[in-house]
Amino acid sequence: MTHMIADKMADNGIGLSMFHICILLFLGASCGQELVVTHAPHYVTFQEQREPLATSDVPNVITHTLGIQTDRDINWNGLAQNSLFKRPKANVLVSIVGHRDLKKKPLGVRNLARFPVNSDIPAVDVASLMNSLQGVFFDQNPLLLDAGMDNSFFDVHSDFDVFSKLPDTMRKMADRLLDSDSVLQRHSTGSLNSSKLSDLKLMGELQLIQDVINTVRDRPEMLRSQTPDLFSFTVTGLSDVVKKHGGNSPQTADAQKLISDFITKMTDDFRKLYKDNVVVEVLTVNPEQGGYVRKTRSLMAVDVDSERDINLSKDYDENYPAIFNIILWTMIILFVLIFAVSYGMWNIDPGRDSIIYRMTTTRLKKD
Repeated sequence: MTHMIADKMADNGIGLSMFHICILLFLGASCGQELVVTHAPHYVTFQEQREPLATSDVPNVITHTLGIQTDRDINWNGLAQNSLFKRPKANVLVSIVGHRDLKKKPLGVRNLARFPVNSDIPAVDVASLMNSLQGVFFDQNPLLLDAGMDNSFFDVHSDFDVFSKLPDTMRKMADRLLDSDSVLQRHSTGSLNSSKLSDLKLMGELQLIQDVINTVRDRPEMLRSQTPDLFSFTVTGLSDVVKKHGGNSPQTADAQKLISDFITKMTDDFRKLYKDNVVVEVLTVNPEQGGYVRKTRSLMAVDVDSERDINLSKDYDENYPAIFNIILWTMIILFVLIFAVSYGMWNIDPGRDSIIYRMTTTRLKKD
C-alpha cells in the first residue's frame, strides 16, 4: 500500500523524498508518547491496535473504564466492551513527561496493553474529568485527587484535608526521603543523587505518590463509598534529569529504571487497596510536543496580576458579618436615643417642666 501511494505521488510529479518526510513527521509526532495499561480487572478488556489514541480522548477512555457514559463518542477501538453489572472502583493515571529518546528505550513496566498517543491538544484536561465525575455523583463525595509538581511546590488537589499534611516543599521532601520507609531507601537509585535538584525532584514526585497511597491505606473509611475514585499523578522529574545529565547518561537510565520499578510496586499497592478492582494507566508524553499534562497553580501562590484583571470583590474576614451587625445596630440605637432626647427638649414647657424657672419663681416670691 505504501509503495502504491509513493508511485502515485511520483506519477503526479511529487518527489519520493517529500513522501518520506511526511512519514517521518508523522512518526516524530507520536515519538515517545504512549498509553500503557499496567492493570485492569478481568471484565475490562483492552485490545492491542496501531491506531493512535488522541490526547483529547484520554478523559473519555477513563470515564468509560469506570462505567460512566459520556455524550461524546470515542473514535478508538482499543477499549473493548465493559461489564454491564460491574465497574472498577478506581482509576489511576500516572502521566510522565519523558524525552525524545524514550521511544528507543521505553519504560520497562509490566503491561496489559500499549497504545500510541497522538497529541491533538496541548494537555489532558484532568480538571474537566474530575468535574464530570462530581457532576454524576453530586450527592456523594468521591475520592478525587490530582497531585504533581507545581513550580517548586508539591501540590495536591483534593477535597479531603488529610492530604494537606504531606510534604509540599523541596526542603520537607528532602527530609522525608531520609526516612526508613521512603522511596530512596526502598528502591535502587543508582547514580542518582538527591543533592542535585533535578534528581531530588524526580524522587520527590515518586515519594508524593507513595505518601498518597500510605494515607489512603491508613484510612480505609475513604474507600467505603459506592462512587468510583480517581487518582491523577504527574511526574516531570525525568525530563529534568535528561536536561541535566543528557539522554544517554547513566543518570537517565537509572531514572527510567527507578520509575519502572516504582510503577510496578505502585500498581501492586493499588491492587491491594482496591482488591484488584482498579485500572492503572501510565501516559508518557513528549515535552517537545507541548504535552504537559497537569496545568494547575498552587494554592499558595498568589497571582496579583490575575486578580487585577478579574473584577472581583475583596475578601472579607469571617467575623465581618458579626462586626457589621454590632456597628449597625449600635448606630441605630444611638440615633433613636438622640432623636428622642432632642424631640423631648424641643417640646418642653418652660413654665411647668423646667426646674430653672421653678427655682427662679420661688426666689422672687420670697424677695
